[in-house]
Amino acid sequence: MKFLHPIPYIMAIGAVILAQTAAAQYQPAVPEGGTIAVGGFFPGSFGASTAAGSAMNGMANAISAMGNYNLSTSAAAVNMTQARRNAIENSALYTDTFFQMRAANRAYREAERAPRPTAEQIARFARDGAPKPLSPSDMHSVTGQITWPPALQQDQFAAQRAQLDQLSATMAAHGTLSMSNQMAARQTIETMFADLRSQIRDIPPQEYVASRNFLRSLIYATSRSQL
Repeated sequence: MKFLHPIPYIMAIGAVILAQTAAAQYQPAVPEGGTIAVGGFFPGSFGASTAAGSAMNGMANAISAMGNYNLSTSAAAVNMTQARRNAIENSALYTDTFFQMRAANRAYREAERAPRPTAEQIARFARDGAPKPLSPSDMHSVTGQITWPPALQQDQFAAQRAQLDQLSATMAAHGTLSMSNQMAARQTIETMFADLRSQIRDIPPQEYVASRNFLRSLIYATSRSQL
C-alpha cells in the first residue's frame, strides 16, 4: 500500500488556519478579479502529476472559492446596510423639508391675508356696488313715466321702450312688480343693452356711457338685479 507524504497535508492545514485568521481581521470590500493566494500558495501552483499535487490544487481552489464567496457576501451586506442608511436619511430630509415648506407657506398666507371685513363694511360695499338710483326726472315716481336718453330714443328701441314704460307704470301704481314682470323687465333691458353695445363705434362716447348707466339703474330699479 502506497502512503502519501505528510508535508502537503501539513501545508493545507496551515493554509486553512491562515484563512481563518484573515477572516477574523476582515474589512468589508468588493473582491477584485484574479487569483487569491491561500497560505502563501496560488491555486494551480502544485504539480498536478501526483495525487498529492492534485489534492492540494483542489483544496486550494475550494478554499479560494469559499473566501471569494464570503468576501462577496460580506460586501453585499455592507452595501445593503449603507443603502438602508441612505434611504432613512433621505426620508428624514424629505419630511423635514416638507414641514418647513408648509410652515413657511402658512406664515406667508397669514402675512398676506387682509383683515376680514366687518358687517358694516360689507353693507357699505354692497351700497357702493349698486347702480346709481334713477332720479325723479328719469322715472316719475307717480306716473312711472321714463325719460329716455337720446341714444335709446332710436326707432330700433321703440318696442322695448313701450314694454318698459308699461312695466314702470305698473310698478308706480303698485309699488313693486311681480316676479314674472321683473323677469320680463330684466330680459328686455338686457336686449336693449346688447343692441346698444353693438353701436359702440357709432355713438359718441358720452352718450354711450350715459345710456349704459341709465340701463343699469333701470334694471336695478325694476328687478333689483344688475347688468
